[in-house]
Amino acid sequence: MVRDSEGGTFSDPLRDARQAVRQGRFRDAERTLQDAPAEARATPEALLLSAMTAWRLGDFGRSRTAAEQARDGFRARGDADGEMRAENVAAAGAFALGDLPEAERGFTRALQLADALADDLMMARCANNLGNVAYYLNRSEAALSFYRLAVANFERVTFWTGLAEGWLNSAIVLHDAGDLPGSREAGRRAVEAAERSGDERILGQALAARSETDVALGDLELGGALAERALRLARSHDHPMGEADALRILASIARIGGDADRALAAAREALDITARVRDPWRQAEVHRELGRLYAAVGRVDDAAAEYLAAADGFRGLGAEGRALEMRDRAAALRE
Repeated sequence: MVRDSEGGTFSDPLRDARQAVRQGRFRDAERTLQDAPAEARATPEALLLSAMTAWRLGDFGRSRTAAEQARDGFRARGDADGEMRAENVAAAGAFALGDLPEAERGFTRALQLADALADDLMMARCANNLGNVAYYLNRSEAALSFYRLAVANFERVTFWTGLAEGWLNSAIVLHDAGDLPGSREAGRRAVEAAERSGDERILGQALAARSETDVALGDLELGGALAERALRLARSHDHPMGEADALRILASIARIGGDADRALAAAREALDITARVRDPWRQAEVHRELGRLYAAVGRVDDAAAEYLAAADGFRGLGAEGRALEMRDRAAALRE
């Protein structure tokens, strides 16, 4: 807060940016922050708002840097709550960039601060994020345990968006573990919570998670309808990660349906998005889907190259088990 030129009253130069972030208007938040006075932009709160905005817009490197600066600023002030929130965002940036050890350290530190402050909502968020790290490292049971903790805390504070995140992440892990009925039920709960939240970005992600399980269960028509809706929501809310997920699933559906041209177009569009926002996990997932597509149409060398590209991506993230699976697929094609 700063005193205005007339004296006696105060103005808040970050009010509009704060409100835009809360309402999910991240482009507006970015413009408002750029227009704020230099003194205000240098504050830990402004840096944290900038980090949150950059993350939502897919600029993970800028988000991580701003969040680390905010964290250090809050820590210097002795503001444990601000440090906790900034640490969580910084760890999210590290996670998106593939630095899993730093992400795990940051989320664990934020969880410790949340526990000390008795902040149930932040505890839920950190547990959810630690579940994501465990999933990337192929530790399914640990991931599901973290997600259960997250869901319990999100329920305690009645935070529907967080519940949707916890359930959709559970759906993804259960899908990978082969528990398709469990995944479908978790996906249903994710969609239900997302609809109650009113957050259409998370609704799109929940629909994508549900659609992928429906496809695996053989319901291509329902899976396709859900993935198309997820794609529309992602595009309407400027959500590149959600857009890439939906396109990858649509590529899979087209591949299974025998439409190789459509599958290739969707997968290449998804790959372009993941490269633009520098999302190494989703990039590896799209390379894996391209490998499946090329294998299906008999382009063995191209399929092997895509599987190896996926292996490189997973290995760079520390996901050695997934990398080994991709290398094995590439080798099997050449036997």
